[in-house]
Amino acid sequence: MRVIETPPPGAPSLPDGTGLPDHVGSWHWDVAENRLYVDEVAARLFGLDLATAGAGVPIEACEAGLHPEDRPWVSALLRRSAAALGFVETECRTGPPEGDVRRVIVRGRFSHDAEGRPRRGQGLVLDVTDRRDAAGIAAAPVDPDGHVLERAADQCLALRATLATARRPFLLKLADMLLMELGHELAALVRDTRRGRLS
Repeated sequence: MRVIETPPPGAPSLPDGTGLPDHVGSWHWDVAENRLYVDEVAARLFGLDLATAGAGVPIEACEAGLHPEDRPWVSALLRRSAAALGFVETECRTGPPEGDVRRVIVRGRFSHDAEGRPRRGQGLVLDVTDRRDAAGIAAAPVDPDGHVLERAADQCLALRATLATARRPFLLKLADMLLMELGHELAALVRDTRRGRLS
């Protein structure tokens, strides 16, 4: 997989050739400028043109690749998370115009400026279509302070960003593997939480 080297100014970039597994994508969102930068996997999952997405697109272009039933609540969750929560964790479906419906986990963190306005976000999108059971989609994030796996995923995202600057492909692959497994565990946690609310 080729990693696009056009993240927003100041955002950590992935060294060329290190890549994430073919079912894990990455994203950077310059909230103030409304420019979303994604890699090849995220572009495919959301039906975005790779060259355009690598140069930055409005968040609405990515939201257009969400499944129509999930688009309203996911869009609202992204904006609410960027503005107030500082994190996002959810499972939803993508449904690009020229592609299959896929189930994904979207996870990321947002930073704010001195006035508390959302500035930037970065995170991962994990394709879990082939590892899903018949349970429904979770529509709410898990409280980041409520479970140790949430904190571990946050720390692993920070570790991966740090390792990207060290240009050590093997260490990056190990971090990617850990992120992938944490994503699967978090998906199960979200499902279990949702089932508990429905019971």
